[in-house]
Amino acid sequence: MGLKANKTALAVAQQPLVDTFVQPSPTSDVMTVSNVNFNIQGVTVQNEEYTGTIHKNGDEVIGKNCTLTFNIYLRPPAGGAVPAANAYIPGRVLQAAKFTENRVSTAIPAAPEAIGAGPTTTSVTLGASAAATAGLYKGLLVSLNSIGASYPKRLTPIRSYSAGKVATLMETLGAAPSGNYQIPPQLAYQRSISETDPDPLSQSLWLDGLRFDLVNMRVSGLRINLPVSTRQQGAIPMLEVTMTGTIENSVDEATPAIPALGAVPKFRDGDLWIANKAVGGASLVFDFGLRTAAPPNPNKSDGSDAEELVESRTTITADLQKYRKAQFDTLALADAQAQHAVWAQYGMGPGTVVSVNAPDARLNYRSPNIGQDHVTETGDLFVDVFDRNVSIVFPF
Repeated sequence: MGLKANKTALAVAQQPLVDTFVQPSPTSDVMTVSNVNFNIQGVTVQNEEYTGTIHKNGDEVIGKNCTLTFNIYLRPPAGGAVPAANAYIPGRVLQAAKFTENRVSTAIPAAPEAIGAGPTTTSVTLGASAAATAGLYKGLLVSLNSIGASYPKRLTPIRSYSAGKVATLMETLGAAPSGNYQIPPQLAYQRSISETDPDPLSQSLWLDGLRFDLVNMRVSGLRINLPVSTRQQGAIPMLEVTMTGTIENSVDEATPAIPALGAVPKFRDGDLWIANKAVGGASLVFDFGLRTAAPPNPNKSDGSDAEELVESRTTITADLQKYRKAQFDTLALADAQAQHAVWAQYGMGPGTVVSVNAPDARLNYRSPNIGQDHVTETGDLFVDVFDRNVSIVFPF
């Protein structure tokens, strides 16, 4: 009887020690994924020995590479509250890609309080309960009760935060805010530029009763793909992941059942802001340009140490509507090469909102595309090496 592709499952466990496999649980560590591709590629070298004839011996097989690709639909954690540390399983993948988990488990302050004096359309001073620590709330969301009638419309991301409690925003408000503010409970994954190598992952992959155990798995490719759902077509926001590592073992074991997690929030009825301008577009893609390599080591059975993260380079590709110069002049923005915030947010209420932001990015030049009904333009924004230069935030 053939193995059925739909009976596929993946479980993920953090692995504190290199080369020490941690068996993921088929119940508590299983993760919903799609489009799984498991590639076992043999490494060969030609045998150059002469045989006294025109015929050559077959290649020598010297090892194998293991690559696993899959997609994770970008769905906030279930449960209606900030989960415990490391409990959000897709967050383990993000941490392996040099994101830091930032848990704001209770609102700051517990009850909304008045904002400080001198608010503007792009900044607000937080009140007495906020910490006076520069950079502390960078990339997180603040709720301003005067800027929207619904929970998501009151949320706005903090581009920078000063020791004087001034929060610079990633959007330009219609009027200076008034009334109260609150930093809601939220789970954030924020890109770290520290030189500490992230822990690898141990993974179990089931293919209809055949389980592969994978050790020393590193994230060697990561994209956040945010397509816009329209009246004409729908698409699902997702993380696109590539991992590289070693096969630890394989056994026959029944594929575990995966519980349904409900609908995935769609990118619509939300926000897409670039350079403090609300813009229309078809998609936003964050590519982290990750690269891994395995140092040679003859003391290891396969002649190599575990894969290590050796490079990352973050690029944002935005497929946008083309605007007149007076509305949104991307040519001038590219000429200036100044830093600008990029922010996407969508969802209906607490526990269903997804917010992705880059506080500082520079525009590359963009050509207009004229071949369809509307003029569009696709091009890149370049993200430099700043701490928390990309954040994925789930507010509650």
